[in-house]
Amino acid sequence: MNVRRFLLCMLCLGLAAGCSKPITPDPMPDNSKTSAQPQNPSTGEGQAQAVVYTVKNSGIRCFAPPCPTHVATLVNNPSAEPIQIHEIDFQDMNPSEDQREQLMRKADENPEGLKVEAVLEKKANAGPAGDATVLRVKKVLQ
Repeated sequence: MNVRRFLLCMLCLGLAAGCSKPITPDPMPDNSKTSAQPQNPSTGEGQAQAVVYTVKNSGIRCFAPPCPTHVATLVNNPSAEPIQIHEIDFQDMNPSEDQREQLMRKADENPEGLKVEAVLEKKANAGPAGDATVLRVKKVLQ
């Protein structure tokens, strides 16, 4: 009986750890090389200019947060590697809950995705799986 519990625990830990490894290289440049990234991600000070992205559902589901549930592609360079997004923040737009749900539904279900003007930020130690990339939406374009 103890062996079964041990094997079950090891299986659960292995599944949880499987999502904690990054799938792609870090999409955000190192802060020491460029000043375009925010100085303080928690307050949003020193933000770069907003860029236009197309946001779509990534199809990834994880056990441990942060989970890259969406991908963002630059509109002016659609052939570039998509950036994995762990969180979409609409706080600057201040939408109602219904509007936010409609926007998320469009990003998840629409084949063209959701076109937004936004800024990328990195949130350090956002959960057991490590850092998170946050897309701070400034304006919805489509």
